[in-house]
Amino acid sequence: MQAILTRSLPAFDAKTVAAGQRLSAWTDKLNELYYPLDTENPGTDFSIGYLFSTDVGGLRVGTVDSDPVLIHRRRTHVCTRASDYYLIPMPVDAPLRLHQRGREALVVPASLGIVGTSDVYTYEQRTRSASSTLRIPGAMLRDRVLGIDDWTARSFSARQPSVAMFLDFARSFCRHGPKLSGEEGLSMAHHLMDLLTLALTSSNEIGEGQETAVREAHRQRALRAIENHLGEYDLTPSRVADVVGVSERHLQRIFAERGETVSAVIRRRRVEEACRLLGSAKARGRSIAAIGYQVGFADPAYFSRVFLKETGQSPAAYRSEPGAPGP
Repeated sequence: MQAILTRSLPAFDAKTVAAGQRLSAWTDKLNELYYPLDTENPGTDFSIGYLFSTDVGGLRVGTVDSDPVLIHRRRTHVCTRASDYYLIPMPVDAPLRLHQRGREALVVPASLGIVGTSDVYTYEQRTRSASSTLRIPGAMLRDRVLGIDDWTARSFSARQPSVAMFLDFARSFCRHGPKLSGEEGLSMAHHLMDLLTLALTSSNEIGEGQETAVREAHRQRALRAIENHLGEYDLTPSRVADVVGVSERHLQRIFAERGETVSAVIRRRRVEEACRLLGSAKARGRSIAAIGYQVGFADPAYFSRVFLKETGQSPAAYRSEPGAPGP
Protein backbone atom coordinates (compact mmCIF):
# COMPACT_ATOMS: atom_id res chain seq x y z
CA MET A 1 0.00 0.00 0.00
CA GLN A 2 1.30 3.44 -0.90
CA ALA A 3 2.21 5.55 2.13
CA ILE A 4 -0.05 8.52 2.84
CA LEU A 5 2.21 11.53 3.18
CA THR A 6 1.71 15.01 4.54
CA ARG A 7 1.95 17.31 1.52
CA SER A 8 1.61 21.09 1.59
CA LEU A 9 0.45 22.73 -1.63
CA PRO A 10 1.60 26.17 -2.84
CA ALA A 11 -0.34 29.01 -1.22
CA PHE A 12 -2.42 31.29 -3.43
CA ASP A 13 -2.97 35.01 -2.89
CA ALA A 14 -5.29 36.91 -5.25
CA LYS A 15 -3.32 40.10 -4.63
CA THR A 16 -0.61 38.69 -6.92
CA VAL A 17 -3.12 38.77 -9.82
CA ALA A 18 -4.26 41.82 -11.80
CA ALA A 19 -7.33 43.43 -10.20
CA GLY A 20 -9.77 42.57 -12.97
CA GLN A 21 -8.74 38.91 -13.01
CA ARG A 22 -8.79 38.09 -9.31
CA LEU A 23 -12.20 36.42 -9.07
CA SER A 24 -11.47 34.30 -12.14
CA ALA A 25 -8.08 33.27 -10.72
CA TRP A 26 -9.72 32.51 -7.35
CA THR A 27 -12.28 30.28 -9.07
CA ASP A 28 -9.55 28.44 -10.97
CA LYS A 29 -7.63 27.82 -7.75
CA LEU A 30 -10.72 26.49 -5.95
CA ASN A 31 -11.34 24.14 -8.89
CA GLU A 32 -7.76 22.95 -8.70
CA LEU A 33 -7.55 22.40 -4.94
CA TYR A 34 -11.12 21.32 -4.10
CA TYR A 35 -13.28 20.18 -7.04
CA PRO A 36 -15.19 21.76 -9.99
CA LEU A 37 -17.44 24.69 -9.05
CA ASP A 38 -18.47 28.21 -10.12
CA THR A 39 -18.23 31.46 -8.17
CA GLU A 40 -19.85 34.85 -8.27
CA ASN A 41 -19.11 38.03 -6.36
CA PRO A 42 -22.21 39.42 -4.62
CA GLY A 43 -20.43 42.76 -4.08
CA THR A 44 -18.82 45.29 -6.37
CA ASP A 45 -15.23 44.10 -6.08
CA PHE A 46 -13.19 41.00 -5.30
CA SER A 47 -9.68 41.77 -4.12
CA ILE A 48 -8.96 39.46 -1.16
CA GLY A 49 -8.57 35.75 -1.74
CA TYR A 50 -6.00 33.70 0.18
CA LEU A 51 -5.84 29.90 0.26
CA PHE A 52 -3.38 27.44 1.74
CA SER A 53 -3.99 23.67 1.61
CA THR A 54 -2.26 20.58 2.96
CA ASP A 55 -2.99 16.87 2.50
CA VAL A 56 -2.86 15.15 5.89
CA GLY A 57 -3.78 11.52 6.49
CA GLY A 58 -5.95 11.29 3.37
CA LEU A 59 -7.81 14.54 4.17
CA ARG A 60 -7.22 17.96 2.65
CA VAL A 61 -7.20 20.81 5.16
CA GLY A 62 -7.34 24.43 4.11
CA THR A 63 -7.04 27.95 5.44
CA VAL A 64 -9.21 30.40 3.52
CA ASP A 65 -9.71 34.18 3.70
CA SER A 66 -11.75 35.93 1.03
CA ASP A 67 -14.08 38.75 0.12
CA PRO A 68 -17.81 37.93 -0.19
CA VAL A 69 -18.44 35.10 -2.63
CA LEU A 70 -21.17 32.71 -3.70
CA ILE A 71 -19.96 29.23 -4.64
CA HIS A 72 -22.12 26.95 -6.79
CA ARG A 73 -21.63 23.24 -7.34
CA ARG A 74 -23.87 22.76 -10.40
CA ARG A 75 -25.36 19.70 -12.09
CA THR A 76 -22.78 19.94 -14.88
CA HIS A 77 -20.00 19.72 -12.29
CA VAL A 78 -21.56 16.67 -10.69
CA CYS A 79 -21.97 14.90 -14.03
CA THR A 80 -18.65 15.65 -15.62
CA ARG A 81 -16.13 14.79 -12.91
CA ALA A 82 -15.53 11.80 -10.72
CA SER A 83 -14.63 13.95 -7.69
CA ASP A 84 -16.43 12.61 -4.64
CA TYR A 85 -15.96 14.53 -1.42
CA TYR A 86 -17.64 16.09 1.59
CA LEU A 87 -16.67 19.61 2.64
CA ILE A 88 -16.79 20.97 6.17
CA PRO A 89 -16.28 24.75 6.37
CA MET A 90 -15.47 26.13 9.82
CA PRO A 91 -15.88 29.93 9.82
CA VAL A 92 -13.69 31.92 12.20
CA ASP A 93 -15.42 35.28 12.40
CA ALA A 94 -18.61 35.44 10.30
CA PRO A 95 -21.50 33.10 9.46
CA LEU A 96 -22.10 31.45 6.11
CA ARG A 97 -25.03 29.54 4.61
CA LEU A 98 -25.13 26.14 2.95
CA HIS A 99 -27.94 25.12 0.59
CA GLN A 100 -28.36 21.51 -0.55
CA ARG A 101 -31.19 19.04 -1.18
CA GLY A 102 -33.83 21.67 -0.41
CA ARG A 103 -32.29 22.44 2.99
CA GLU A 104 -30.53 25.54 4.29
CA ALA A 105 -28.09 25.72 7.19
CA LEU A 106 -26.65 28.78 8.89
CA VAL A 107 -23.12 27.83 9.95
CA VAL A 108 -21.59 30.04 12.64
CA PRO A 109 -18.20 29.64 14.37
CA ALA A 110 -19.93 27.58 17.08
CA SER A 111 -21.64 25.09 14.77
CA LEU A 112 -20.91 22.26 12.35
CA GLY A 113 -22.18 22.07 8.77
CA ILE A 114 -21.36 19.87 5.80
CA VAL A 115 -22.07 19.59 2.06
CA GLY A 116 -21.43 16.76 -0.40
CA THR A 117 -20.23 16.93 -3.99
CA SER A 118 -22.52 14.17 -5.25
CA ASP A 119 -25.32 16.73 -5.60
CA VAL A 120 -25.63 20.43 -6.36
CA TYR A 121 -25.14 22.95 -3.59
CA THR A 122 -24.59 26.65 -2.90
CA TYR A 123 -22.10 28.07 -0.39
CA GLU A 124 -23.12 31.61 0.52
CA GLN A 125 -20.60 33.98 2.13
CA ARG A 126 -22.01 37.51 2.25
CA THR A 127 -19.13 39.23 4.05
CA ARG A 128 -15.37 38.95 4.08
CA SER A 129 -14.61 35.89 6.16
CA ALA A 130 -11.82 33.56 7.21
CA SER A 131 -12.39 29.86 7.72
CA SER A 132 -10.74 26.50 8.02
CA THR A 133 -11.94 23.72 5.73
CA LEU A 134 -11.85 19.95 5.65
CA ARG A 135 -12.26 18.04 2.38
CA ILE A 136 -13.06 14.39 3.10
CA PRO A 137 -13.14 11.59 0.48
CA GLY A 138 -16.75 10.51 0.01
CA ALA A 139 -16.18 6.80 0.55
CA MET A 140 -14.27 7.48 3.78
CA LEU A 141 -17.21 9.28 5.38
CA ARG A 142 -20.00 7.13 3.91
CA ASP A 143 -18.30 4.05 5.31
CA ARG A 144 -18.61 5.51 8.79
CA VAL A 145 -21.92 7.40 8.57
CA LEU A 146 -24.53 5.67 6.46
CA GLY A 147 -27.07 8.06 5.01
CA ILE A 148 -24.69 11.01 5.41
CA ASP A 149 -26.36 12.81 2.50
CA ASP A 150 -29.47 13.18 4.65
CA TRP A 151 -27.43 15.30 7.03
CA THR A 152 -25.88 17.76 4.60
CA ALA A 153 -26.89 21.44 4.81
CA ARG A 154 -27.91 21.06 8.44
CA SER A 155 -26.45 22.90 11.40
CA PHE A 156 -25.17 21.03 14.45
CA SER A 157 -24.70 23.28 17.48
CA ALA A 158 -21.55 23.21 19.59
CA ARG A 159 -23.89 23.16 22.59
CA GLN A 160 -23.72 19.43 21.95
CA PRO A 161 -20.50 18.26 23.68
CA SER A 162 -19.60 15.85 20.85
CA VAL A 163 -19.91 18.66 18.28
CA ALA A 164 -17.81 21.05 20.40
CA MET A 165 -15.10 18.39 20.82
CA PHE A 166 -15.01 17.72 17.08
CA LEU A 167 -14.75 21.43 16.20
CA ASP A 168 -11.96 21.97 18.74
CA PHE A 169 -9.98 19.02 17.41
CA ALA A 170 -10.70 19.85 13.74
CA ARG A 171 -9.44 23.43 14.08
CA SER A 172 -6.33 22.19 15.83
CA PHE A 173 -5.87 19.55 13.12
CA CYS A 174 -6.07 22.23 10.42
CA ARG A 175 -3.59 24.43 12.29
CA HIS A 176 -1.00 21.81 13.21
CA GLY A 177 -1.61 19.13 10.60
CA PRO A 178 0.88 20.55 8.08
CA LYS A 179 3.67 19.94 10.63
CA LEU A 180 2.88 16.25 11.16
CA SER A 181 4.74 13.36 9.60
CA GLY A 182 2.80 11.04 7.30
CA GLU A 183 2.30 8.41 10.00
CA GLU A 184 1.31 11.01 12.61
CA GLY A 185 -1.08 12.64 10.17
CA LEU A 186 -2.77 9.34 9.36
CA SER A 187 -3.25 8.55 13.05
CA MET A 188 -4.66 11.99 13.81
CA ALA A 189 -6.96 11.82 10.77
CA HIS A 190 -8.43 8.57 12.13
CA HIS A 191 -9.11 10.26 15.47
CA LEU A 192 -10.70 13.21 13.66
CA MET A 193 -13.01 10.92 11.69
CA ASP A 194 -14.00 9.11 14.89
CA LEU A 195 -14.96 12.43 16.48
CA LEU A 196 -16.88 13.53 13.38
CA THR A 197 -18.82 10.27 13.34
CA LEU A 198 -19.68 10.71 17.01
CA ALA A 199 -20.70 14.35 16.50
CA LEU A 200 -23.06 13.47 13.64
CA THR A 201 -24.59 10.28 15.00
CA SER A 202 -25.02 11.33 18.64
CA SER A 203 -26.61 14.71 17.96
CA ASN A 204 -30.26 14.97 18.99
CA GLU A 205 -30.80 17.66 16.35
CA ILE A 206 -31.38 15.06 13.62
CA GLY A 207 -34.69 13.27 13.68
CA GLU A 208 -35.88 14.63 17.01
CA GLY A 209 -39.67 14.52 17.00
CA GLN A 210 -39.65 12.69 13.64
CA GLU A 211 -38.37 9.19 14.26
CA THR A 212 -37.37 7.16 17.26
CA ALA A 213 -33.93 5.71 17.81
CA VAL A 214 -35.34 2.30 16.90
CA ARG A 215 -36.61 3.51 13.52
CA GLU A 216 -33.29 5.19 12.78
CA ALA A 217 -31.51 1.96 13.70
CA HIS A 218 -33.73 0.09 11.22
CA ARG A 219 -32.88 2.62 8.54
CA GLN A 220 -29.15 2.38 9.23
CA ARG A 221 -29.30 -1.43 8.98
CA ALA A 222 -31.19 -1.10 5.70
CA LEU A 223 -28.55 1.24 4.29
CA ARG A 224 -25.82 -1.16 5.37
CA ALA A 225 -27.64 -4.04 3.68
CA ILE A 226 -27.87 -2.01 0.47
CA GLU A 227 -24.14 -1.29 0.57
CA ASN A 228 -23.26 -4.92 1.29
CA HIS A 229 -25.44 -6.34 -1.52
CA LEU A 230 -25.34 -3.49 -4.04
CA GLY A 231 -23.95 -5.60 -6.90
CA GLU A 232 -26.55 -8.37 -6.56
CA TYR A 233 -29.29 -8.33 -9.20
CA ASP A 234 -31.98 -9.61 -6.84
CA LEU A 235 -31.56 -6.80 -4.30
CA THR A 236 -35.13 -5.59 -3.76
CA PRO A 237 -36.92 -3.63 -1.02
CA SER A 238 -38.45 -6.91 0.16
CA ARG A 239 -35.03 -8.51 0.51
CA VAL A 240 -33.64 -5.47 2.35
CA ALA A 241 -36.59 -5.62 4.75
CA ASP A 242 -35.89 -9.31 5.37
CA VAL A 243 -32.25 -8.50 6.26
CA VAL A 244 -33.38 -5.75 8.64
CA GLY A 245 -36.05 -7.97 10.19
CA VAL A 246 -39.08 -5.75 9.55
CA SER A 247 -41.93 -5.83 7.06
CA GLU A 248 -41.38 -4.17 3.69
CA ARG A 249 -44.33 -1.85 4.37
CA HIS A 250 -42.81 -0.69 7.67
CA LEU A 251 -39.40 -0.13 6.07
CA GLN A 252 -40.95 1.89 3.25
CA ARG A 253 -42.69 4.12 5.82
CA ILE A 254 -39.34 4.79 7.52
CA PHE A 255 -37.75 5.85 4.23
CA ALA A 256 -40.83 7.85 3.22
CA GLU A 257 -40.32 10.11 6.25
CA ARG A 258 -37.27 11.46 4.38
CA GLY A 259 -39.07 11.67 1.03
CA GLU A 260 -37.43 8.49 -0.28
CA THR A 261 -38.27 4.97 -1.34
CA VAL A 262 -36.03 1.98 -0.79
CA SER A 263 -35.94 1.33 -4.54
CA ALA A 264 -34.82 4.90 -5.25
CA VAL A 265 -32.00 4.64 -2.72
CA ILE A 266 -30.80 1.39 -4.30
CA ARG A 267 -30.86 2.96 -7.78
CA ARG A 268 -29.04 6.10 -6.61
CA ARG A 269 -26.30 4.15 -4.86
CA ARG A 270 -25.85 1.91 -7.91
CA VAL A 271 -25.48 4.94 -10.18
CA GLU A 272 -23.06 6.61 -7.75
CA GLU A 273 -20.92 3.49 -7.72
CA ALA A 274 -21.10 3.30 -11.52
CA CYS A 275 -19.92 6.92 -11.70
CA ARG A 276 -16.96 6.05 -9.51
CA LEU A 277 -16.03 3.10 -11.70
CA LEU A 278 -16.51 5.01 -14.96
CA GLY A 279 -14.14 7.68 -13.68
CA SER A 280 -11.57 5.19 -12.39
CA ALA A 281 -8.38 4.57 -14.34
CA LYS A 282 -8.37 0.99 -13.04
CA ALA A 283 -11.71 0.28 -14.77
CA ARG A 284 -10.85 2.04 -18.03
CA GLY A 285 -10.49 -1.20 -19.97
CA ARG A 286 -13.84 -2.58 -18.84
CA SER A 287 -16.97 -2.24 -20.95
CA ILE A 288 -19.89 -0.12 -19.84
CA ALA A 289 -22.09 -3.22 -19.74
CA ALA A 290 -19.59 -4.95 -17.41
CA ILE A 291 -19.63 -1.96 -15.07
CA GLY A 292 -23.44 -2.01 -15.10
CA TYR A 293 -23.37 -5.70 -14.17
CA GLN A 294 -20.91 -5.03 -11.35
CA VAL A 295 -23.24 -2.50 -9.70
CA GLY A 296 -26.33 -4.69 -10.00
CA PHE A 297 -27.91 -3.89 -13.38
CA ALA A 298 -28.59 -7.15 -15.23
CA ASP A 299 -29.90 -5.32 -18.33
CA PRO A 300 -27.41 -2.93 -20.02
CA ALA A 301 -30.21 -0.95 -21.69
CA TYR A 302 -31.97 -0.43 -18.36
CA PHE A 303 -28.65 0.61 -16.80
CA SER A 304 -28.20 3.26 -19.49
CA ARG A 305 -31.74 4.59 -19.02
CA VAL A 306 -31.41 4.82 -15.24
CA PHE A 307 -27.95 6.39 -15.47
CA LEU A 308 -29.20 9.00 -17.94
CA LYS A 309 -32.17 9.87 -15.71
CA GLU A 310 -30.02 10.22 -12.59
CA THR A 311 -27.08 12.14 -14.09
CA GLY A 312 -28.36 13.76 -17.28
CA GLN A 313 -25.74 11.86 -19.31
CA SER A 314 -25.33 8.42 -20.80
CA PRO A 315 -22.63 6.21 -19.26
CA ALA A 316 -20.55 6.58 -22.44
CA ALA A 317 -20.80 10.38 -22.39
CA TYR A 318 -19.91 10.44 -18.70
CA ARG A 319 -16.83 8.30 -19.28
CA SER A 320 -15.66 10.42 -22.22
CA GLU A 321 -15.93 13.77 -20.40
CA PRO A 322 -12.56 15.47 -19.87
CA GLY A 323 -11.28 15.71 -16.33
CA ALA A 324 -10.00 13.25 -13.82
CA PRO A 325 -10.79 12.68 -10.17
CA GLY A 326 -9.72 15.56 -7.95
CA PRO A 327 -6.28 15.52 -6.33
